[in-house]
Amino acid sequence: MAGEWIKMRTNLWDDPRVSQLCDQTGASEAAIVGALYWLWSAADEHTENGVMPGLSTGAIDRKTGIRGIGAALVAIGWVDDTEGGITINHFDEHNGASAKSRVLTAKRVANHKANAQVTLPPLAEEQDTVSTALPREEKNREEKKETKSKTTTPPDGDLFIGIDPQIVTDFKAMRTKQRAAVTKTAIDGIQREAGKAGLSLADALTICCERGWRGFKAEWVLQPNRASPASGPVSQLGRAGQATAANAQRLIEKMRAENEQAS
Repeated sequence: MAGEWIKMRTNLWDDPRVSQLCDQTGASEAAIVGALYWLWSAADEHTENGVMPGLSTGAIDRKTGIRGIGAALVAIGWVDDTEGGITINHFDEHNGASAKSRVLTAKRVANHKANAQVTLPPLAEEQDTVSTALPREEKNREEKKETKSKTTTPPDGDLFIGIDPQIVTDFKAMRTKQRAAVTKTAIDGIQREAGKAGLSLADALTICCERGWRGFKAEWVLQPNRASPASGPVSQLGRAGQATAANAQRLIEKMRAENEQAS
């Protein structure tokens, strides 16, 4: 909770994922960058690890004034919608006290190098001190990442019991392509939403692969008129998963028909 300032890239405006957010919400780049500034500032002020209990995708829409941006952020992998709140992915790379410390250290080193020719003798000793601190900081960061990986990423067997290996392979490949880790929290969230829609975890993962979704919401299949992540142009399922995808699609259509009759 460092406050006061946050780190934002100067080329964020031209990031293809910002363009994707614009396409999915109909908002301009200026509006999207402003919304991201609010989200990352709020996270920097109220959390140290990117986990924001009590904040929902709907609340993000309301606070930014951009309808659908919460779901769009989940779709591109910048945010995970978990039970009881949201999690900002890769938060420690750009926000928080440790990220700011790295920025200031890098700036300090750059300034020392720029002034080396003017004050070479006194800077030589000081540069040694700064340079020895950098590897130690990088080592600490690597140790934290390794610890986080060990504690939050269980073996695949614990996440995909009883699911067709081809579907698991396709889903993991899609998540990797979208820079989203396959974690127990993420799979539990998909399974919870699948239950709301009357689907099994296998069916939900099949639909995710078929439509290019990195996550799953029951409302995306029960209420097709509501905003959902844009589907990819080509199915990411392998040959063995196509039959399951067709069965899942028929089940979705049946559920929609029953839902319309009930209303």
